[in-house]
Amino acid sequence: MNVYARSRVTTVTTFRRVRPMPPSALPRVTLSQPVKPLDVVAYNEMPGEFRLIKLAEILKADPKSVEAYVRRRQGEPVTAGEVVAERSGALGLSRLRAVSPIDGVVARLGDGQMIIEGPRRVEEVFASVPGRVVNVVPGRQVVIETTAALIQIAWGIGGLAWGTLRVMDTKPGLDTQANRFTIDHRGAIVAIGSPLTEEFLEGAIDIRPKGLIASSMPSSLIPLVQSVNFAVGIVQGFGRVPVSERVLNLLNTYNGREIAMDMAVAADWRDMRPEIIIPVTGQSAPEDRSDDRRDLRVGHKVRVLQAPYFGEIGTVTAIPGDLTQLDSGLWSAGAMVQTPGGRTVFIAFANLEDLG
Repeated sequence: MNVYARSRVTTVTTFRRVRPMPPSALPRVTLSQPVKPLDVVAYNEMPGEFRLIKLAEILKADPKSVEAYVRRRQGEPVTAGEVVAERSGALGLSRLRAVSPIDGVVARLGDGQMIIEGPRRVEEVFASVPGRVVNVVPGRQVVIETTAALIQIAWGIGGLAWGTLRVMDTKPGLDTQANRFTIDHRGAIVAIGSPLTEEFLEGAIDIRPKGLIASSMPSSLIPLVQSVNFAVGIVQGFGRVPVSERVLNLLNTYNGREIAMDMAVAADWRDMRPEIIIPVTGQSAPEDRSDDRRDLRVGHKVRVLQAPYFGEIGTVTAIPGDLTQLDSGLWSAGAMVQTPGGRTVFIAFANLEDLG
């Protein structure tokens, strides 16, 4: 069964992305500063774990005299397993040792005890899109504005990728040819106009791109895709579906340019879908909304793009708030649709064309 959606393509648009930051975070950018998707726009340093070593108890010594046996002082680094204090046992026949349980720094020493602070954790906020900073509110947000071609796709995984686009195909198709990788594809974002196959994916794993864009893929490949260390974007959906000619033409137009893949999605994917972002700074063509779909509502007429109701025109009777599991095993948001035969069935948003 093919499970697919129309890709939403905007040839040139200017939009803003708000990057929230924790209240204690510090911005690392200034107004009007140009940024790339993987640039850190804010960071937050968080304390590491603290571990207590009871020196007096371990060394069997008076707390007031413990510091005489200590090898590491406050502020000094230590490693896991390192002896931080040592004392001869009774009659000098044995050695009593206290060791650090973790890597870190001596945060406090006193009262017969030592506190070790583990490595501090740094939380970074990335720009996620190429553009320029138009607003900075410390402890709240950084806003980035960009002019780009924007392709919202059906499914993605792997987070954020930024690299040179390398398009393998000039026409959509169903036959995916493997073994086409060259050294030019290493560290690039590779796009094909045909379905992703296991053989092609294994070739990509060997060449190590930053991202991979394909028209569609069988849902059985999801576990393998989840194990790779690069972003994967599926333009049309699941099954064997060729890429939209409009999408492929747009990718070929910018072949060799740097692009971004933002494969993060919101909890409600109607608000945010995985995106391919192609910077087009300097162009001022009007925004193309020919593929935009109006907000789906109860009472709208829809065309079903999924077997066994493929091509049928029905009416939306309800839009559940929770995700529903599809036959493919995926969980998706969707709508209850009354078909011409009188049945009311759940159809994923990806498989509906809104007719209004």
